[in-house]
Amino acid sequence: MRLKIIYPTHKGNPKAMGATVPYVLPYLAAITPKGIDVELVNMLRERIDYNDAPDIAAISVKTPMADESYMIADRFREKGAKVVLGGHHTSAMPIEAARHADAVFIGEAEETWPRFLKDLREGRAKRFYVAGPYYDTKGLPKEDVYIAMARPDLSKGASFARRDLLKSRYLFDSIVSTRGCPYACKFCGTTGFYGNKVRHRPVDDVVNELMTMGRFWFLGDDDIFNDLDYRHELYSKIAERKGFNRWHGAGTLSIGYDKDGDKVLKKAAESGLFAVFVGIESVNELTLKETGVTSKLRQQTGSIDFIKIKSAIKKIQSYGILVIGFFVLGFDTDTEDTFDKTLAFCDETGVIPIPFLLVPLPGTALWDEYKGRLYHSNSWENWDACHSLYKHPKIGDGRAFI
Repeated sequence: MRLKIIYPTHKGNPKAMGATVPYVLPYLAAITPKGIDVELVNMLRERIDYNDAPDIAAISVKTPMADESYMIADRFREKGAKVVLGGHHTSAMPIEAARHADAVFIGEAEETWPRFLKDLREGRAKRFYVAGPYYDTKGLPKEDVYIAMARPDLSKGASFARRDLLKSRYLFDSIVSTRGCPYACKFCGTTGFYGNKVRHRPVDDVVNELMTMGRFWFLGDDDIFNDLDYRHELYSKIAERKGFNRWHGAGTLSIGYDKDGDKVLKKAAESGLFAVFVGIESVNELTLKETGVTSKLRQQTGSIDFIKIKSAIKKIQSYGILVIGFFVLGFDTDTEDTFDKTLAFCDETGVIPIPFLLVPLPGTALWDEYKGRLYHSNSWENWDACHSLYKHPKIGDGRAFI
């Protein structure tokens, strides 16, 4: 049996996005049972040969790449391949995805992917495979749904990604040590997909996999500063065993408030952490309160303490770690002043800004709020955080594209 695992591209993807290994490719290959011939195709770096149809084409679907993913799926189905779709988008829009697939995956794949392959061999594959009883399966035909008992238990370790199958060379490898996020930001689908409980791989399991990798890598956890005891042990062992590294990841400012934050930051820097992407999200107090990010920023229900936020940023920077700030622009509470205030905040703090226009992603609380006023309801390619998707009550359409 031949299998192609495909990571699609998007017309707006900058070339820099192809610098890091998309972890889903080699990891899905790792949890594929032996005896299957696996090919990985990263369309950010490689062309796909539609004339070389496999037995199965597995496509990872993110919202801005959904149209492209469906086109790929349709072309391979025309060639006689069985097509499976999975990822954040299919988990939120399974019925839509099913129009282009023989099977749709909802949630994580450790249990459901091998089960599907077994069912397919036995001629009894279902249309929907769900990674536990946590997901909304309303509207799905019960007789055509397989539901796993629980989320994957990472405490037993995880399969090492099949990096030997990657065709291209990358500046940064990628790895994951935890999954899950306790915060429920209205615009983010992470908690809905991975759950609100953080699950950890054993420290030695992570370090042993790192020993098989190069020295430049991305830690793809939702928060590289969650659970400080775990982080201190992990970064200490990386520094001891692996020697020189240069790595980056995404974290929260909570590290700057915790009493043990300094010792973890010290070990993180010693292990090679050179930059952290931080979801500051907004400099507009009303927006921060409206979007549910106050708990992530360790703010109480009263006024937002921007002095505390700036102090946390300064503490991270004091260890030689770059702070790269994610800012979401375009909430209803934002005004045209929000753009200028964001730049002023970054000038003052030394944060490197990465601004995004608000995207009410399917599967988030924001989707339910905004879906009645969206411009691009029939196409997903503009859901890339670079296009205005709805009429803003205070900001003109031209300004909203900045």
